[in-house]
Amino acid sequence: MDDPTEQMRWYVGLALIFFSVVPVVGIALVASDADAGDAWVPVFVAAPINLVGVVFAVLSMAARDPRTSSRRLAIAGGLVLLGDVALYGIYSLIT
Repeated sequence: MDDPTEQMRWYVGLALIFFSVVPVVGIALVASDADAGDAWVPVFVAAPINLVGVVFAVLSMAARDPRTSSRRLAIAGGLVLLGDVALYGIYSLIT
């Protein structure tokens, strides 16, 4: 049986991977140019959370069962949201 939501889950998974990697790299580039030593703190806090979100997104894209895939995709979305909020929140507190 063909799943009609398979393409949507793939695109959402790719978007979550994009939204987890790009902000961390951007803040890391800003932190590498900063003079303060505590500019790396947001990257060190948010990068592991976003990495776990990427793992869940990839697992959801590879799952065959639609229920399992959507559950993992929801977990990935929550982790990426948490990681990005932590990244920008800590960065705004530092600067």
